[in-house]
Amino acid sequence: MEVNNLFRYVDASSRIEIKDAFVSVLPVNIDSKDVLLESLALKLAFPDYFGFNWDALFDCLRDFSWIEERDILLVHQELPKLSSEELKVYLRLLRDAILDWRPGEAHRFGVVFSLVDKESVERLLRDG
Repeated sequence: MEVNNLFRYVDASSRIEIKDAFVSVLPVNIDSKDVLLESLALKLAFPDYFGFNWDALFDCLRDFSWIEERDILLVHQELPKLSSEELKVYLRLLRDAILDWRPGEAHRFGVVFSLVDKESVERLLRDG
């Protein structure tokens, strides 16, 4: 597993196992913001009050009070098929949520992408 900045990048053949962690793997073929938000809400067990918008997503990624495990890992098997602008917003939101967690807080949040998406992720964040 390679760590670059805040996101982790793994080879497709790698298996992600972290002891005592809440690991959530997003499905492939996410083709819209709505499908992405619905998938995140389901896979991360968001509370019923989740508002299905970017602000609500950030709020939930900074809470996780409903999850027992301290370490929470969100795994992307592939990048969501969003417009370039929406993907930039999503990636920045993930980055900002990770940066906002402080040592000693109740949870630690991590995000994993496929190694084949590394260049795209870094370019989209850089161009943002």
